[in-house]
Amino acid sequence: MTGFGAAEEQWASWSCQVEIRSVNQRFLDIRCRLPLRFQTLESDFKKQIKTICTRGKIDCSIRLEKGSGEENLQLNPERAQRYNELLTEFEALSGRKVSVDARDLSSINIIEENNSGEPPEECENVIRESLAKALEGLREMKVREGQAMQNDIQERLSSCANILNTIETLSLDEPGRCRERLQDRLSQLNEGSKLNPERLEQEIALLADRLDISEEVVRFRTHLEHMNDILVQSEVGKKAEFLMQELNREVNTIASKSSHAGISQASVEIKSELEKVREQLQNIE
Repeated sequence: MTGFGAAEEQWASWSCQVEIRSVNQRFLDIRCRLPLRFQTLESDFKKQIKTICTRGKIDCSIRLEKGSGEENLQLNPERAQRYNELLTEFEALSGRKVSVDARDLSSINIIEENNSGEPPEECENVIRESLAKALEGLREMKVREGQAMQNDIQERLSSCANILNTIETLSLDEPGRCRERLQDRLSQLNEGSKLNPERLEQEIALLADRLDISEEVVRFRTHLEHMNDILVQSEVGKKAEFLMQELNREVNTIASKSSHAGISQASVEIKSELEKVREQLQNIE
């Protein structure tokens, strides 16, 4: 299933942007791009993504960017400690208290700009928060798409049921049509001689039995009911694939039993709808 999720979180002077894209694919393929320092977390992040995605090609991009301005300022602990020791020593020798203001701290380079581009380990938490929010956005989009796909499948299955009703109605005329064709053919072969009515009825009964599609119609309707039950479950998978095979088997049998042009055309329409349903099922998670 297709989907997209994005999130951005801040921590200190760092910002984390996460984007996750999902496209249809039969198997699950997850690719993550992480900052160099956090690549050891890739396996953990893939497990988290698998809680949302069970199939498809997933691209996850995680970026860390450092802000500018005052947030980049930091205290130099070594220099600060050394100046504090010197001030304490001076106060002990002079016997008076020394006051220090911000201008003094700047002049002695205790506060300096952090020019390091390497993110600290504490950024791991903001990455996890961003990933969780992006995955939630992806999940919501996949749920909306899944609902739309479910509605489309149910409409197509309903269409199949309506077409099947037409086939069933047309099949009721099959015995009568066969009787007429058989009588005409026998009359031509016997050149007007008298036919044995009992023998004729036996042949018509056998032919009608071979043309009877009532069992296939009942099984087709039963499979449709099972399909509707499966579609509301959390997992569709192999059950739906099996039922699709059975639905195609039944409609193929119906088409092969009848020589009625209307039934043949209706059978083609059902198979067309079933093929579209099959394509949709391949994308559902």
